[in-house]
Amino acid sequence: MDKIYDEYYYKIYYWAIKKTRNKEDAEDLTNNIFVSIFEYLGKNIQIDKLDNLIWKIAYNCWCTKAKKYIKEKNNISVDANYDVGYQDDMLDKVIYREIIGEIDKFNLTEKEIIVFKMYYCDDLSVNEIVQKINTSQSNIKYYLYNARKKIKERYND
Repeated sequence: MDKIYDEYYYKIYYWAIKKTRNKEDAEDLTNNIFVSIFEYLGKNIQIDKLDNLIWKIAYNCWCTKAKKYIKEKNNISVDANYDVGYQDDMLDKVIYREIIGEIDKFNLTEKEIIVFKMYYCDDLSVNEIVQKINTSQSNIKYYLYNARKKIKERYND
């Protein structure tokens, strides 16, 4: 187990930093990943490819963390001391970019998918999307709102 830890720690840690954009969260995620890896290995189940297993566990831990973050964010009461800032926006973008690979699970319309991908993957502004697909700004905002709402509803289930 020490060999696995030594070989994968920095790889997983730097991957976690890219996902969370925060050292403390990356450390927590890395620890959760290794706990899950060692729990799985403790079950003495035959493993064909250890590398695949490790990265699958890492991805699943990240998804769990992302889902938890979305649920917590939906339950936060906004008061005078709560500052919605740049870091929250960045984490939202990171989470939504991770979701892109599974976009078909959320029952989005074709327009919602196109706009969602342009906004979160291509980093286009609402005005840039308006120019590209020749529709109104309010339509683009509506598509983004609906896509986010459907994704959050799915994670709240």
